[in-house]
Amino acid sequence: MPGKGKQTPSSLIKRVFQAPDYFTRVDAIKQIDEQEILIMVARQDSDYYVRQSAVEKITDQAVLQEIAATDTDYYVRLAAVKRIDNQKILAGIVLENQSDYYICKDAINNIHDNDTLASLLEGLTDRDIKSAVVQKITNQEILASIACCNSDFYVRSDALKKVTDQDLLARIAKNDSDYYVRALAVQQLKDNEVIKDIALNDTDFYVRCQAVARISDSDLLKMIIVKDDDFDVRKRALANIRDPKVLMKLQEELSDAFILRKIKSQLDNMQSIP
Repeated sequence: MPGKGKQTPSSLIKRVFQAPDYFTRVDAIKQIDEQEILIMVARQDSDYYVRQSAVEKITDQAVLQEIAATDTDYYVRLAAVKRIDNQKILAGIVLENQSDYYICKDAINNIHDNDTLASLLEGLTDRDIKSAVVQKITNQEILASIACCNSDFYVRSDALKKVTDQDLLARIAKNDSDYYVRALAVQQLKDNEVIKDIALNDTDFYVRCQAVARISDSDLLKMIIVKDDDFDVRKRALANIRDPKVLMKLQEELSDAFILRKIKSQLDNMQSIP
């Protein structure tokens, strides 16, 4: 039964297959390296802990795939997944086990090819598993493609959080169809001119608020307070003004009672600071 080289003593084999208590069988497995014996135990033993112990020493990828798909015990299947390094097999496990997040998560952790990871996304339906896939991707070009083009805005936003390319972030901030994705891109922008353009022109008040929060130019903020038709955007702009002269000018130009009270409060706070 054992392969070439050092032979496993028959007494040890007997313990593996015939010992009535599982811990004796597990102890014997720890002393065995022959794959044929380990595979037999992994397929046949009645105790899940014994099967798991054998699986943890198996290297045959096809056998591990079989066990990951067919064993009745979750922990045995999980042990098999952790031993698999074949990228195609791991991708198949993810697609076929979407109801089991932890099996998928361990399979994803063993996938190191960015193209393989990206190819999984359109075949997945579980949001948490999609997120785990995106978190594992490191290639900026692939992340950019996902952020721009994936049909699921949650996936786009997950990918966007990992994108560092400023040109791409600017395009997404200006053009993405989902306001929340645009807002996420704005939060990562560094180009003041792009931020200003979005603060003045985006059609969604939440996106404009995110852009305004990044602005410190008092004159620009004053213009936004005067011209923007959304109360939350004006309030956000007012909170960023630190120049008392600009605030006093606003008092002369505005009639909104709430904004005027906020201006007075900010001026009082400035005067109280030594």
